[in-house]
Amino acid sequence: MIDENYEEELYYSFIDQDNEKVTEWIRMPAIVKKYTEDAVKASNFNHVPASMSFFVLLGQICKDMVAIPSGINVDDCRIQFAWLQTSGTGKSTLTNWYLPIVRETFDLINAEHGTDFDIFDVTDYTDAALIGSMEKRREEVEDEDGRTRTIEVDVQIPGQLNGSGLAMWDEFEYSGIFKQSQHKEQAVVYLNTFMNTLWGETWVIKKKLKQGDEPIICECMRSIYATTYIPKMLTSVIADKGVLQRLLLFVYEVPQHQQKDMRRRLIADWGTIQDREEPKLKYAKSLLHIYNALKERYDDVGQDPLRVIRISKDANDALNQECYVMEQYISNSRQEVFDAMETFINRILKHIQKLAILCCIAEAPSIPDKSKRFIVTQNHVLQASYLIRQCYKSLVSWLDEALRTERKSVAEKANIGVFKKVYLDMGQQTKDGWVHKTKLLATVRKETKKSQGTIYKWWEKVEEYFDTNRINKQVYIKLKEEET
Repeated sequence: MIDENYEEELYYSFIDQDNEKVTEWIRMPAIVKKYTEDAVKASNFNHVPASMSFFVLLGQICKDMVAIPSGINVDDCRIQFAWLQTSGTGKSTLTNWYLPIVRETFDLINAEHGTDFDIFDVTDYTDAALIGSMEKRREEVEDEDGRTRTIEVDVQIPGQLNGSGLAMWDEFEYSGIFKQSQHKEQAVVYLNTFMNTLWGETWVIKKKLKQGDEPIICECMRSIYATTYIPKMLTSVIADKGVLQRLLLFVYEVPQHQQKDMRRRLIADWGTIQDREEPKLKYAKSLLHIYNALKERYDDVGQDPLRVIRISKDANDALNQECYVMEQYISNSRQEVFDAMETFINRILKHIQKLAILCCIAEAPSIPDKSKRFIVTQNHVLQASYLIRQCYKSLVSWLDEALRTERKSVAEKANIGVFKKVYLDMGQQTKDGWVHKTKLLATVRKETKKSQGTIYKWWEKVEEYFDTNRINKQVYIKLKEEET
């Protein structure tokens, strides 16, 4: 049974990131709560991105031992996260706090388990830098008669995306998704490809270059942690490219009152000294401890990644409830917001599934009875839903405002003011406000001295501001109440 407070809590308006009300109710895994508390000492008020940075790292180190079944389909547990937020509000600050922990974690796991985790963090986005290149090398070969000769062979030089670890963009706006150039035009293709499930065949990047007979093969198994300010063309990228739907987005226009609080915190911290090594060592060792517990479970089930995690019935029930709530949350949205968010819901559900599993993994070492570890429960789904819901609601809130502003800008360019003025003048002559459409357009044409074709093009951009009705086979229009 789902907690009776569950649905009520899901409907609260967007939470300030420093609000502890729901985290206390849900009780996030202890290590995540402590990690987040320390992270926001460096990056003030950014609780949601701080928590997500932990799960991006955890998902990456667990990916080889955990497969997530869903009928005949299988997914991996990587979290691909992009944080889009007002400039100067702590994104780079959190990255600077986060990177030493990532490096130390990778170093510890690589040394103990022979893995090869590293960080992709470059600003050169050419194909050669990203996926690799071919170069000619001279090699000696032996003929059938025993004589040796030297030949040239094509050798692949791996790109920076190849391998395991994190793909980090502290300036994601230059990745090629938002501002394409000749060298970045393939960035969307590469990102879409390596974000496919690792438990399939479509995640490997392949490209045939002019040089060499064989295609370049880039086996990128990385997790994305990306930050940027909110680009002006974000709405068009969401509508046209499809790559952002595959990322877990947190889009947040920081309100002025919170920016003021951030500045006060910066002033209060001025001149103080804090230990920068302690978080790096503490959390790297904790993540190694989690990795070792998972590895033990992985070995116990015969290294079968499909059997490592078990899903309880109440976890399925909680996920079903969360899906319903998300659908309800946007059901009364304006059509353009509804259409945009519909493309995200399936992906968001997958993110909840992944995050619930990672919450389960994070808690495992604290459970003394090993037989009760690695079982995803309702509480893990609620923990995951709390964080994902913040991302979901932030995106809905931002989209609603951005599309409204965008729509207003388009309408203003189409001289919405002229249509409103003419309508109001004509509307005063009627009892209920319905105005003959053809007469209104003719009057607008007369006042603006524009061609009929121009007036109809303008009308197409502003007609959504008016209701339409047929009266005695004639088309009448009425300005919607919200626009009066």
